[in-house]
Amino acid sequence: MAHAPLGYDALIRKFGLRVPPLRSTSALADKTGVLSTHTGPDGTTRTVYPRNRYRGGDTTVDHLTFALKKEQLDLTVLAALFEHEEAVETVRAWLAATPSSRYARLSAFYAKWLAGAQFDYKLPTGAPRILALDEAEYVTGPVTTDLQLGIQNNHLGPAAFCPLVRRTGKLASLIAADLPGRVSAAIKRLEPELLARAVDYLYLAETRSTYSIEHEVPDNQRVAKFRRLLEYAGEPGRLTEERLCEWQNEIISGLRAEYAFRDTQNWLSRGGRMRNIADYIPPPPEQLDAMMDGIATLAELAPAQAANPIVIAACVSFGFVFAHPFYDGNGRLHRFLIHHLLRQAGVTPEGVVLPVSARMLKQIDTYAALLKSYSAPRTALLNYALDSDSDTILIKSPQPDWLYASFDATALCEFVFECIEQCVEQDLAQEIQYLRAYDASVTRLESWLDLRQSRLSNLIDLIVQNHGELSKRKRKLFEDVTDDELARIESVVRDEFAEYLDLHANA
Repeated sequence: MAHAPLGYDALIRKFGLRVPPLRSTSALADKTGVLSTHTGPDGTTRTVYPRNRYRGGDTTVDHLTFALKKEQLDLTVLAALFEHEEAVETVRAWLAATPSSRYARLSAFYAKWLAGAQFDYKLPTGAPRILALDEAEYVTGPVTTDLQLGIQNNHLGPAAFCPLVRRTGKLASLIAADLPGRVSAAIKRLEPELLARAVDYLYLAETRSTYSIEHEVPDNQRVAKFRRLLEYAGEPGRLTEERLCEWQNEIISGLRAEYAFRDTQNWLSRGGRMRNIADYIPPPPEQLDAMMDGIATLAELAPAQAANPIVIAACVSFGFVFAHPFYDGNGRLHRFLIHHLLRQAGVTPEGVVLPVSARMLKQIDTYAALLKSYSAPRTALLNYALDSDSDTILIKSPQPDWLYASFDATALCEFVFECIEQCVEQDLAQEIQYLRAYDASVTRLESWLDLRQSRLSNLIDLIVQNHGELSKRKRKLFEDVTDDELARIESVVRDEFAEYLDLHANA
């Protein structure tokens, strides 16, 4: 059965727009009936409207109205559309004919904001101001008003970098769960000495995990430098090029230190023979200043508490890695930015870190899929050539600003929320549980066992790692401990670590 495209899909086809594929499309059936939605194996959805549920026609105005009224906002499609003078002229005529129209004014606002279109228009007296985003449907930012059109722009960022975050049921539940309050409550419950010991482990876990994601094993000096950087996260100030360069210099080897954003096109490719294929082509260098300035502007909402800080941390950190402003170190800096903004906003107190990278490493397939959901459709639109050695790249097709400027960040935000929730409810809780059991074990063992503190600590850890008994392979490390003594030690450790061991046995 043939269905006619509606909304964004119709506009894409009519104007031949080369944009990333829509995740959700609408179509018009040729008969009356009931509304139906079909979900494909890749998660894309298609909503089919029966004839009796659609009152519009097939004009640009009809499809713009439908898109803005019925579909999820897509700034990328709108920016590409309003590059076409025919589309802008249509909006001018529409605005002139119905100057108070909500959707004519919204269309004109997006043509002006995203594509620089100009309108000879004066807002009619008494016409109400209109919010660009429905605050019940989207996470919004501070309002700035376009006085000419009477539109209150409450988007999270400027046109050069403006992620969209939908208030899905899942995200709404995560926001309502008050993660910042739970982080604070979990920390306040702990004795200072116990918290300090737990934080030592969390810093180490975060440092090693962020390098592991990049398939790197850092030496002790780089581990120490990254930990120092984490400790200083949250210092006030804007995300300037100079500041980001300083951080980049801290996390990579000296030979690869950079002192400005890149000035040539870079790309990402996985290794492999005869594989001169780009997995991601970031924005060209001439777009970086505007995009990075937009990212910095969005980041300032976190300490100002002008929007949910975890949403801001997610959008800024992923926006940074999508911009890829350096040749090296982008991934580690992207994850560091989460900590920086969470601490600036007071979600994590000074001196405390949540092992977000460790959580991402445990869900590496999900993390990689989220990165690919942005990179793959954009790279697929580009015609490029890599030389046989993959040393240089030639981009043969346009890379418009709007290709990179906006994206749906909802799933990214949900992922970061879940990682932080798991850090609080599992990682911090489990480390505290471990330390309490460890202290109780040491108290009982030291009453009769004469073993140096460092060796006793190592022995307890090895027994816990092997679920309650020392492995035969490690037994030779403790030849001075008799079999009877070892049996008593294992019994004490199993007793004190019973809940911890049960938890890990069921993990």
